[in-house]
Amino acid sequence: MFDNLVAVVGLASGIASLVSYLIDRAGFRSRWVHALYTFVIAVAASTFMYEIAESKAQNAALGKRIEVISSIEYKASQVLKNAKQSTDGEKRGFVLASLAFLERNKDAVPDSYALARQFALASGVLENKQEHGLDRLYQSWSLRDAADAMTSLLNGISAGNAYEVSTTEWK
Repeated sequence: MFDNLVAVVGLASGIASLVSYLIDRAGFRSRWVHALYTFVIAVAASTFMYEIAESKAQNAALGKRIEVISSIEYKASQVLKNAKQSTDGEKRGFVLASLAFLERNKDAVPDSYALARQFALASGVLENKQEHGLDRLYQSWSLRDAADAMTSLLNGISAGNAYEVSTTEWK
């Protein structure tokens, strides 16, 4: 910030020096013009520096927001936040969406992805047993267990945080 301040003050003082050289110093009126001109230059330089400092603060705040939004913890919390799990189909969809999320981030959480994939396959997420009532009941329980396990896994990845990034403060 001080590098810009030195440049602006140097430029402003250089312009003020040139103008003062050109203005006649003999009369009272020319002294007022000179004082007014110097004041205008100082106000313009101050305003410029204030705008620079404010834009740097806004950029820093936006950078922090981008870090939060791009973090895997935030993304995991968004998967949890947007998941519906009231029906068997929604539970199956949640498990598959969780697997897709983990696969996309398997470089960051390789063991979690491998374990979740094995668990999802073992719990019969890809099977559809709708013909017999008892098979359907067992599959419903299995899907509920799988969805609960994925919820716990994603909650652990998100560090238990329910990130809430307000969009009103960034406008």
